[in-house]
Amino acid sequence: MDLIKANTNNLTALWKTGGQLAGQYIEESGYHLSIAESGEWPNKLWFTQQMDMQTLVDIQLKWNMDQLSLPIWGKDIEQQALMLKASGFEEKLMQVAMSMHLEDVPHYVERVVIEKVTSTSMAETWSQLFQEAFGYKISANAVSGTMDFIEYFIGKHNGTPIGTAVLFMDNPTVAGIHSMGVIPSQRRKGYAEELLIHVLNIARMKGAAHATLQASDMGKGLYLKTGFQQDFIIKTFTKHKK
Repeated sequence: MDLIKANTNNLTALWKTGGQLAGQYIEESGYHLSIAESGEWPNKLWFTQQMDMQTLVDIQLKWNMDQLSLPIWGKDIEQQALMLKASGFEEKLMQVAMSMHLEDVPHYVERVVIEKVTSTSMAETWSQLFQEAFGYKISANAVSGTMDFIEYFIGKHNGTPIGTAVLFMDNPTVAGIHSMGVIPSQRRKGYAEELLIHVLNIARMKGAAHATLQASDMGKGLYLKTGFQQDFIIKTFTKHKK
């Protein structure tokens, strides 16, 4: 399996689903956009063919880039980055795209339990936890509007919420792990690893053979420890606000 393609397909399908069900999804020649109705997710613009300077000019004339982020990847990522910087964009985030075979997932989890979000009140709780863990907002409306197609989970220990996770399967054999984070007051207690193992085992029970995710530099060590491999880099850019 081409795990690089599987990772990017899962990621872009997630953004597309978010836009279609909780905002707007727009296909333009050479790029696609998903724009949130409320909150800060998905709010993504990504390229579907090779980037060029004229397309960047056209994008900025047509769309308000203040609220959108623009992720890039691929063998020519550094060339893409230089073009974006020359067009007034700045690098906001770098992530490592990772994957693992789910036959290697540990089974043992000691303390954390997870609950799937199935109601508007749970969506509100998930949204609040996510904002506390990540510092930006996925609205409760976006969660409620997409939860029939995207699985949102709340991690708990002794009944106390400790973090969030998302499982999205655009392909029956590939499980995308997203939005996995622990709130600041519950960090450094080993909860993140247990939350991850729970979600990976759910994915395996659903029939997935591989899992993919995108890790920050801070989270990369946990995923390597759990059995993930590093596959490629994703850089996300935003436009300089005037």
